Amino acid sequence: MPTKLKVLLASSEVSPLAQTGGLAEVAGSLPLAFSSLGMDAAVIMPGYSQSLAKEKFVDTGVELIVKDSEGTKIGKLFKGELSSKVPIYLIQYDPYFDRDGLYESNKVPYPDNHARYAFFCRAVIEALPYLDEGRIPDIIVGNDWQTGLLMPYLLELGPGAPKGVFVIHNQGFLGLAPPEARGLIGLPEHYYGVRGLEYFGLLSYLKAGIVYSSALVTVSPTYAKEIQTPEMGNGLDGLLREYSFKLHGILNGVDYNVWNPTTDKYLPYNYNTESMEGKARCKEAFLDLAALPKTSQAPLFVMVSRLTAQKGISLVIEAARDMFALGLKLAILGTGDSWFQDQLKVLAEEFPEDMWLKLDYNTPLSHLLMAAADFVLVPSIYEPCGLIQLYALRYGAIPVVRAIGGLNDTVRDFAGQNPSGLWDSGFKFMAFNQKALLRAVRRATELYHRKDDFLTMGQSNMLEDFSWKSSALSYYSLFLNLTKSA
Repeated sequence: MPTKLKVLLASSEVSPLAQTGGLAEVAGSLPLAFSSLGMDAAVIMPGYSQSLAKEKFVDTGVELIVKDSEGTKIGKLFKGELSSKVPIYLIQYDPYFDRDGLYESNKVPYPDNHARYAFFCRAVIEALPYLDEGRIPDIIVGNDWQTGLLMPYLLELGPGAPKGVFVIHNQGFLGLAPPEARGLIGLPEHYYGVRGLEYFGLLSYLKAGIVYSSALVTVSPTYAKEIQTPEMGNGLDGLLREYSFKLHGILNGVDYNVWNPTTDKYLPYNYNTESMEGKARCKEAFLDLAALPKTSQAPLFVMVSRLTAQKGISLVIEAARDMFALGLKLAILGTGDSWFQDQLKVLAEEFPEDMWLKLDYNTPLSHLLMAAADFVLVPSIYEPCGLIQLYALRYGAIPVVRAIGGLNDTVRDFAGQNPSGLWDSGFKFMAFNQKALLRAVRRATELYHRKDDFLTMGQSNMLEDFSWKSSALSYYSLFLNLTKSA
């Protein structure tokens, strides 16, 4: 690789240090892929107290001074390693980041989130001269609304500043702040108009990232198109159509060092395409754990998901009784909105031999469920990329998904017979209603009873390649074009 680009990725959460969802997994894996391609990659995130307690971090002695309408705030810069080649920096400021949760407490968002991440973005800018012996990055990659303000802050640095690339992982989170937050944000007045941060009388950090970035990325090609429509644009579809010239759809990838049934440390039995016996034994182990009846005639459908409206949980609740009538078992792992949790509890109590429910965010169990699953259900209202269907493929499970966003880009709908080359990889439905979901589930259960075809599709799915290499190459090409045009 002729040009060694220096790339800094900024994120509000990074696995394994802090995680509420898929963003952390991307932020923890993509920089490693950048490094493997020869880029000089680093990561920066807030110094949550729980993150600083997980690993050994070095206090650099650098004080990051941010002056805003509330006064002077002083953050501390800590340094550690995401890997031997990828450093990670944490910005500690206890009044903002020494809290029980990342964004909320008892499922209530912190009222000062807009202030917390305005400070984080300003502190990132202050930290730039102190990273990697003072060499300023060529590219700074921001992720979702929490880092949206980085994009105008970079412009304010003037000529020679790093190019800002803003990645939209979920257009549904706008990062709204009241108008009086201008004093905390600290940008010149012209940034706050309708062509800037203004959003229906409020200020949107996501909009800041869209308008002021050098390039925009969403996490799948289909989602890049969907957010330009009134149905999916959250009031920003016109803006995104205007900036479509700089909008790119790049699929997320999977770290197969972590998600690999051959070596997965969380599985009681490992397996590969040459010997699938371990997968069957993992299913038996889970059924024992869940106290569900063991029968080879009952396919196991799995959901590992946040229990929110976006994830289509209401559709599963509506269809569950009809699904159980097909003779399947359903296992759900996740946490989320209390109404959905309560409704799922009612179902689990009503159908104790057909359904298992665990209201938890549990990494070992999520790995076991991928190995145990015959089918993985992802009926989302919208899904920018989705990672769970990619994990399912690698573990020899078959995704049943709604044909939107990254789900549509990564799953091929089963045509009923083996095509040339790889098998089709799953089952898709489009309409968001009970009838469409049940039709897809029925098609899946019919395949399950064609044992040879079912086994062949699962083995074929394990050969699908959604590693980070292809995605990282797409990012590298984008970065190179930006630096050449500087």
